[in-house]
Amino acid sequence: MKKGSKKTERMGKVYPFNPTGESYYRRGMAMYQRGQLDKALKYILRAHELEPAEPMILVQAAIIETEIGEFASSNDRLRHVLNKLDPSMSEIHYFMANNFAHLGLFQEAYKHATAYLDLNEDGEFAEDAEDLLELMSLEEEEEEWDEDLDQDELIMHQEQAGKLLAEGKFKEAIELLEEVIERFPDYWSAYNNLALAYFYFGETEQATALLTEVLNRNPGNLHALCNLAVFYHYQERVDELDQLMDALESVRPFLYEHRFKLGATFALVGRHEKAYGWLKSLVKRGFEGDAGFYFWLSHSAWHSGHKKVAEDAWKRVLDEQPEKQGHEPWNTKPEDDALSEEMYPEERLFSLFKASMAGSSLADEVPPAYFTSVEEEYFNLLRNHGDRMDQSPIHRAHEVALLLNRSFDAALEENKGLYYMWFHIVFFASEEQYGFKNIPALTAAVEYSWKKVRAHRVSQKEVAQKHGVSTATMRKYINDIQNFLP
Repeated sequence: MKKGSKKTERMGKVYPFNPTGESYYRRGMAMYQRGQLDKALKYILRAHELEPAEPMILVQAAIIETEIGEFASSNDRLRHVLNKLDPSMSEIHYFMANNFAHLGLFQEAYKHATAYLDLNEDGEFAEDAEDLLELMSLEEEEEEWDEDLDQDELIMHQEQAGKLLAEGKFKEAIELLEEVIERFPDYWSAYNNLALAYFYFGETEQATALLTEVLNRNPGNLHALCNLAVFYHYQERVDELDQLMDALESVRPFLYEHRFKLGATFALVGRHEKAYGWLKSLVKRGFEGDAGFYFWLSHSAWHSGHKKVAEDAWKRVLDEQPEKQGHEPWNTKPEDDALSEEMYPEERLFSLFKASMAGSSLADEVPPAYFTSVEEEYFNLLRNHGDRMDQSPIHRAHEVALLLNRSFDAALEENKGLYYMWFHIVFFASEEQYGFKNIPALTAAVEYSWKKVRAHRVSQKEVAQKHGVSTATMRKYINDIQNFLP
C-alpha cells in the first residue's frame, strides 16, 4: 500500500455534522483542505472533546491520522466508534482494513475488508475493498494465515502497549503486557516494556525484578541492560550506573535497533561522545529514524561539539513534532513559563503557579481562549492573589502547592516532575468536582507518592508526621489521588 493511493484519497472525504463543537470542526476542516494535517487534527480532536458522542468527528480524526501515517492510532479511534458510538457505521470496517494493510497485518485487514463487503455488497467502498483483497492476494493464501495469526496479534499488542506507555497510561500498559508475556513467555521485548511500565508507575522493585528475570533467562539482553541504566539514572544510583555504563561501552551490537537503543541510552545519561558515535554511525549506514532518533542525535551532537549535525537533526525533529520548537538542545534556558496551546493542562497550571511565586501580576491579563474551565478558574484565583477568603476547591489545591513549595522549590528543575504530577491531579480531580478537603493530608500524600516514584527510601509514618497528620489519614488521600493519575 502506498501513501497517496486511491484508497487513502477516497478516505479523505468530509463528513458533515452539526454539534456545538462546530467552530472547532470547521477550523479543522479548513486546515485539512489546505493540507495542514497536523493543525487539522488538533482542531478536530478539540471538537471531539466538546462533542464526545458525535461519531463523525472521531471518524474524521481517524481519516487524518491515516493520511499522516498514524495507522494504529487511527484504528484505535475507529474501533471506539464501532464499539461505543455507532455500530451501524459499516464503512469503518473498510477504513480499518486499509490501516491494517498499511501495518502489514493482513489477517486483520482481510477480516475487516470482508466484513465491510458482507454488509455493503454494493457500498461506496465495495470496489476499493475488493481491490484491497486482490492486492493482498488473500483469496489464494487463506490456508496459510493461521500460522501467522499469533504474529499479527503480537505486533498489534506491542504497538498498543507502546502507545499506552507514550501516553502515560501505565496501568493499562501493565495489564496488556502481562497478558502478552503469559501467552508468549519468551517474548523479551514485552518483558522490557512491562518493566518500564512498572518503573514509571512507581513499582520500582517489580520493574527491577522483571529485568533481572530477563537477564537470568536471556543473558546479555541489550534492551534490559539499557533499561536498567535508565532506572539507575532516574534513581540517582550513580555508582551502579557508572559501573553498568562502563560495561556497555565495550558492547558492539550488530543490529540497527540495538545501536539506536545503546546510543539513546548513552545520550540520556549524559555520555554524549559515545552516544554521538553510535547514532552518527547509523546515519552513515543509511538508517532513517523517527523523531526520537533525531532528538537524541541532535542532543548528543550538540553536547559533543558537532553544531551543524545537531542543527540538521533538529530540523528533522521539527518536521515530525513542530511542538518541540523552543526545546532545542542549545536552548539552555527554555521558556518553560511561557503559556502555549501546545502544552498539557498540568504544564500550564504549573507555569501559572511559578509565575505567581515569582511575583508576576495577572491583574491586567485575560485568560487565553484555549484555557479549559479549570485553568481559567485557577488563573482568576491567582489574579486575585489567592484571596484567602476564597475557600473553593481550586484555592485549596493551590494551598497544597504552596505547602509543597516549602520543601520542594518550584523554581528548581529537579522538582518539576513533582509539580507536574500534582497539577495533573488538580486538573482531572477538578473535572470530577473533587473537594481537596484536607490540605496537609493531601500534601503528605503527594510528597510520599512522589518519593516512591523516585524510589526514595521513606516510610509513610515519617511523611505523615512531617505534615502533622495520621498515617491512616494520609493513606486515605494516597488512594484518592491515585484515582486521578495515569
